[in-house]
Amino acid sequence: MTVTAMTHRGAVRDGNEDAFVIGTLTAAGVDTIDPVAVRLTVEEPTVVAVADGLGGHNAGEIAAALTVRRLAERAPRSTGVGELLREINAELYALAEANPACAGAGTTAVGLWLTPHRVFWFNVGDSRLYREEDGYLGQVSVDDSPVADWDGSGRVAGRTNLVLQTLGGAACFEPVHPHTGTERYVPDSRWLICSDGLSDLVDVADMELILAENHEDDVRAVKALWVAAMNAGGQDNITALLVRCSLKPLHLKSSWSAGVV
Repeated sequence: MTVTAMTHRGAVRDGNEDAFVIGTLTAAGVDTIDPVAVRLTVEEPTVVAVADGLGGHNAGEIAAALTVRRLAERAPRSTGVGELLREINAELYALAEANPACAGAGTTAVGLWLTPHRVFWFNVGDSRLYREEDGYLGQVSVDDSPVADWDGSGRVAGRTNLVLQTLGGAACFEPVHPHTGTERYVPDSRWLICSDGLSDLVDVADMELILAENHEDDVRAVKALWVAAMNAGGQDNITALLVRCSLKPLHLKSSWSAGVV
């Protein structure tokens, strides 16, 4: 597996409340000037995911950072991603109760739970997972946000900024019900994992075109996605992870190597 990642505060926000995890590597509260390429082999359960701290709440960046750290630490030993997300949700509420400065700390989470023979997807909130195959980009994750309105033809015209379900974030404890499902390993297919700073500003058709034009160069693809979001206003933090399944699963110990390209 190869994962190409970029995270940036965008053009408007003062800081970056997004975070991501790739195996044992985590990044939180930072801006990457260029995409980072990570090589990942999978023998034990491994997570690749994005967390988007809730803007307008206390400590959104803390919630996102805690979430990716726990996914990195506990994925190899956990029995399933749904249970792990419920543990993280409980921990965020405990943190908020113990520390008033963290009251309301919450985050979305979306990603892939990789095992040697199967792929599981998960999400809580409105950050998204897409699958690219044969030139088409289809959404896999389920948005935890209501439809804003409908256009004259009866089709969805937009989404609101309201998120109906997050990890943490409420005034008092709320149980979480993650969306989960299974995917398959297909050599040379790609998954796109992103925060809504990308998906709200760049239409799916435009993302599909960018990926198609850069099918052989994931670094250029991720940078082009970021440029498209910035050109559209860059109103939120922007994080994109492009996951490429280049080979059949290998029976090797999980590892990663990263460098700025």
